[in-house]
Amino acid sequence: MKKLLIAVCCVLLWATSVRAEKVRIRFGVLPVLDTLPMEVAVRDGLFAAHGLDVELVRFTSALERDTAMQAGQIDGYFGDLVATHLLIDRGVPMYIALTSWRTSPGHPMFGIALSPANKDKNTSQLRGAKLGLSKSTIMEFLGDRMERNLGVAPDYFSRMEVKKMPIRFQMLMSDQLDAALLPEPLLSLARLQGGGVLAIADNLDLPLTVLCLHRRYFRDGSKTYLAFVAAYGQAVSRLATTPERYRPLMAETCRIPKPLVAKFPVYPYPAPALPTPAELADVQQWMIAKGLLKARIPDAQILPPVVP
Repeated sequence: MKKLLIAVCCVLLWATSVRAEKVRIRFGVLPVLDTLPMEVAVRDGLFAAHGLDVELVRFTSALERDTAMQAGQIDGYFGDLVATHLLIDRGVPMYIALTSWRTSPGHPMFGIALSPANKDKNTSQLRGAKLGLSKSTIMEFLGDRMERNLGVAPDYFSRMEVKKMPIRFQMLMSDQLDAALLPEPLLSLARLQGGGVLAIADNLDLPLTVLCLHRRYFRDGSKTYLAFVAAYGQAVSRLATTPERYRPLMAETCRIPKPLVAKFPVYPYPAPALPTPAELADVQQWMIAKGLLKARIPDAQILPPVVP
């Protein structure tokens, strides 16, 4: 009996030691489609298998997430490239770890939705139309690129600031806005409820959202970072191989409206990669023109010391 107790104690001590060795990461996410691979990596134990204890900290707004990152309450976060540049410019010590979403043909993540009253109108009929979006954000950056793609001047639409997405959607569907820049699945919901879609951002070849980690996770020869990348890559692969397996998780964590749960596609996500310096420069030049940055941020302050 004594030997058995000793053996049990040894096992418990070993298990405690293994748990203690896991690198803890509190990671901020929003309830959006871009974050589904993170949810899969946590739910399937992929991070744990690579020696990481990743806790997803869920926020309802980008402002809350950014405030938590600045205050050091989280160790990494999901966000767009505009918000990421702003945080780094304010001195938050983090690197972009991965691109979580880039525009992908056939899989729109954003688009310009039309109100029910305007659902059958084309671009030429919408000069001066009230377009709802959030200014000084990735949405405005995307709106500029989509307007360029449509071949219209920057002042073609009458832009209206409506920061909160649910309010923007409600104003669109009640015809208080003629059009609105919306992410999926709200874009599909607008169409389902009697609105239309003017344009989608699926062929612009742009990285839009990223995952970021505090710089301390790159000080061990980037072992923690590379473990994070490996686990994330496995999640992306599982989503590509067995997408329907993760439909309930997507519905639960990505705010898929009930009428869309059964049919909304489980997207294929990009393999782990970083934005290119040219792509970062494109966003920064736009931000400088908008007065959001005073000068370019060196790539070495944004991109990690190793390539995943």
